[in-house]
Amino acid sequence: MTDHRQSRNVRHAGLRRRLCAALLGLPLLAGAAAATAQSKSYPSRPVHLIVPVPPGGPSDLAARALADGMGKALGQPLVLENRPGASGMLGTSQALRAAPDGYTLFLSLPSGQITSPLLMESPPFDGVRDFTPIGQFVRFTSVLLVHESVPVLDFGQLVQYVRQHPGALNYGSTGVGSNPHLTTELVKLQTGMDIMHVPYKGGAAMVQALVANEIQVLFGEVNTALPWIQSGQVRPLAVLSEARSPLLPDVPSLVEARVLDAAADFWMGLAGPPGLPQEIVARLHEAMTQAVQGPEMQRFFAATGSEAALGTPEALAALWAAEHDRASEVIRTKQIKAE
Repeated sequence: MTDHRQSRNVRHAGLRRRLCAALLGLPLLAGAAAATAQSKSYPSRPVHLIVPVPPGGPSDLAARALADGMGKALGQPLVLENRPGASGMLGTSQALRAAPDGYTLFLSLPSGQITSPLLMESPPFDGVRDFTPIGQFVRFTSVLLVHESVPVLDFGQLVQYVRQHPGALNYGSTGVGSNPHLTTELVKLQTGMDIMHVPYKGGAAMVQALVANEIQVLFGEVNTALPWIQSGQVRPLAVLSEARSPLLPDVPSLVEARVLDAAADFWMGLAGPPGLPQEIVARLHEAMTQAVQGPEMQRFFAATGSEAALGTPEALAALWAAEHDRASEVIRTKQIKAE
């Protein structure tokens, strides 16, 4: 009799445990069901796209073209919100605090997300780990330019000339920690060149300074520099992409020449706050792909000389990590600090 009661108690205890486990699992199942339902109905209202730069520049124009195309693909408008400041970190920080529901996205840029935080002792975020990648969508080919007065015809001759005339040439950038600054410092590390840094407040001012011979060396964008290249006032020596630019087919790549181990072009991507559900990421990536292939983005590529650079979320995450590692090495070795 005692054995029977003990057996019955064991069965009842097992039943209670299974019932408790099932009840405890209900919130998880409900949450998963809610997330699935949300992703199926997403988006049901306008989506905000934070652009961490002022209106009017190439990054802003790219964001507007992308937003137009994605709005059509999603069936809801993408509303741009320009939030410049702190080298792009202000708008990027705002995206970090947004709810992970797919209704707040941001334009992922190298400086605002990856390099500028590396210049700070206590950065507001980790540009690699703190965001959800959706995908890269555009790149601008960077080109090494010299003023016409510099007596060199290729990159090797430039290195030799600078070694014979240390400190004689100046190079320009759009500020400490900017893509042109860190790229040039990286090339200096690789070659031992001694050229002096002169920062400017924008890309247009930087190119004008090269044309005026205030600076003699510059890593600029092909599309911006092309009129000056065609006029003969500046001379292209190398591009920073994996392959040669169709706009400058006779100009070799520094990756091709093994000066750089990877491309150092200026890129843009689309990203969201941490914890963005994968179903929504997939929906946004699909819409981004359609937008890049659509007429708005095609007009942007043609007008700016930029190129489509469609990538998966995983590829954008890998790009973030690579940019972080490369910039960290330059900043640490050169002891670069924010001004």
